[in-house]
Amino acid sequence: MKEKMLIDKISYTNPIKNINPGIKFTLSMMTLVFLLYTRSKAVFIFDLILFNLLLLFIVKVKARDMLKLNFIPALFILSTVISLWLIKADIWTFLLRSFSSISVIYFLICSTPVVDLDYIFEKLKFPKIFREMFLLIYRYIFLLFDNKEKLKNAQEVRLGYGSFKNGMKSFPMLVVAIFKKTHYYNLNSIKAVESRMGKEFIFSHRKYKKIGFEIIFAIIIIAINLYLVVK
Repeated sequence: MKEKMLIDKISYTNPIKNINPGIKFTLSMMTLVFLLYTRSKAVFIFDLILFNLLLLFIVKVKARDMLKLNFIPALFILSTVISLWLIKADIWTFLLRSFSSISVIYFLICSTPVVDLDYIFEKLKFPKIFREMFLLIYRYIFLLFDNKEKLKNAQEVRLGYGSFKNGMKSFPMLVVAIFKKTHYYNLNSIKAVESRMGKEFIFSHRKYKKIGFEIIFAIIIIAINLYLVVK
């Protein structure tokens, strides 16, 4: 959960958050297609280096935060390596493809606030109900854990977990309080929807910068990947 909150924080504070999300989405998805289609190590290495550099110097993700974000995926990837080693598969291709794909995904989600993903869903003609449910569920996941942290801190200040006995009493109270708080916010959201007669979309799109050099950059990256795949 801390990793998700870190990603959310980065996505709303990075320098390129106002760039049209369609460009970032197209660049990321096209690159993923190349990575999944080819077995060329040149493509894997190129994208792995490029997108990590973009994360560090364009999205401005700290090196420490990048290590945190890659830690859990790395555990799953490295655990799979053992199985691949036993069946004598191409481990290097698997590792390079996996880590380069992860860097591409992190570029998209760290540079694009989750609300802006609705802009992409709208362009792809996703149903309105799906778009609203996606954003509401995402919002309530963070709301749930934010309430948990606040309520738990309040209990700890009062020594609610000072002993095992106190902890056993405090934990059920914490769970009940979390769901009461979340239910309260849920009712307010329902009232907001009903006040609009269910006709207007709950979330509004932000204004993005006019398309400029970034589209040329995206085309160049896609062209280089295409060249490496064909070569």
